[in-house]
Amino acid sequence: MVKEGNRFVRPGVIEGFAGPMMSGKTGRLLKRVDPLRWMKGKYLYTGFRPKMDRRDFNCRSSEDFINWNYIENPEEILAISGSYDLVAIDEIQFFKKNIVNVVLKLQKEGKNVIFAGLDLDFKRDSFGAMPELITMANEFEKLHSICTECGEPAYYTQRLIRGKPAPYDSDIVSIEGESEYEARCLRHHIVPGKN
Repeated sequence: MVKEGNRFVRPGVIEGFAGPMMSGKTGRLLKRVDPLRWMKGKYLYTGFRPKMDRRDFNCRSSEDFINWNYIENPEEILAISGSYDLVAIDEIQFFKKNIVNVVLKLQKEGKNVIFAGLDLDFKRDSFGAMPELITMANEFEKLHSICTECGEPAYYTQRLIRGKPAPYDSDIVSIEGESEYEARCLRHHIVPGKN
């Protein structure tokens, strides 16, 4: 980072974290933002999550130091992020494809962007705009979890409906409470109906 006046600036850097459920994506995003709160107003940041995903995040006191805005349309990010140096976007895979243009506009404005999300859905297909976002990132880290079946590294998200693997023709986004999710390795990731 270079010092410019009383602000620490590293303009226009896009960082990303991706991986399956329970791989620590949100935690990594928060870890990148956390040190900025000690800079006492020298660096301004805000965060965004999709309105549809208002789960109770288990991240330790994340609400204490980041102002999460729950939005539907990615264009809202541009309207809200005016004076901020850094924009954090969590669960980015749920946003419409225009999130890519929003991230590029933020970068062009010299803002830093940190995003986190699932790169693959439960079918092991690419999720939303993640392929484009990953290629745009200046810094990117692919995370993994631990397979709930065998303890090996898990790179995939297993959706279970009433305890059984969700079939391939299931909707990508499930109604809250209908499904459970586990991290799985390739050997234990099952999608009935997938070729």
